[in-house]
Amino acid sequence: RSTQAKTLFPYTTLFRSALNAIGSAGANYLETTLTDSDRIGLSSWSATLLAVVEAMSPSGAKATEIVQIQGGVGNPTAQVQATRLTERFAAVTGAKAKYLAAPGLVGSKAVRDGLLADPYIAEVINDWNQLSVALLGIGALQPSPLLKDSGNTISESDMQLLRQAGAVGDVCLHFFDADGKVVSSELDERLISIAANQLFAVPRRVGFAGGKRKADAIYAAAKAKWIDVLITDSVTANALLTLR
Repeated sequence: RSTQAKTLFPYTTLFRSALNAIGSAGANYLETTLTDSDRIGLSSWSATLLAVVEAMSPSGAKATEIVQIQGGVGNPTAQVQATRLTERFAAVTGAKAKYLAAPGLVGSKAVRDGLLADPYIAEVINDWNQLSVALLGIGALQPSPLLKDSGNTISESDMQLLRQAGAVGDVCLHFFDADGKVVSSELDERLISIAANQLFAVPRRVGFAGGKRKADAIYAAAKAKWIDVLITDSVTANALLTLR
């Protein structure tokens, strides 16, 4: 196993244990279920998805194409990490990588519309209609200190708007409430990410997430079928059972 994931951020022992568990389980799941005809949508960089990719064997899974389905979130370093994750996953599966060269959240609708008019970005967005699998992180509304330190989070002012609207978490920056229902906000007009209806049309949607802090968000995502497969750790799984 590569040690690169260990050097990116100062993980706590508990968080590292959960990441290792999810990474190993996720790698095993993908290596036994992906086929060389799969076109895979990959959400933005997260420590969990990185752990899965780092645990995969280069000869263990194959795919045709890996497509970014969400722009990078936060500072430029975090956006670079999103690109590197896609690159690594394409390398380990022998697939072609398609990058979404844009932030996940921009400053205005005008900026978003201008970026969506770019021919290359438009080509990537069209590829979202051909996906057979989506690999998704699940975000809690309150980011962890790790995400804050990495810059992989949206602004506090935007978070405040979402809290007021009742959001508990997100998938691909589509925020939802405790029942998994979409929470509409002005952020929607600034978003560069796969549309919710496109995501729900993907035949298999696999969520990778762990930590009791995310339990409400994970439960809501599963309840509303944002995901139909969940890869998590035992502590989080037990926490989810108490929410039933």
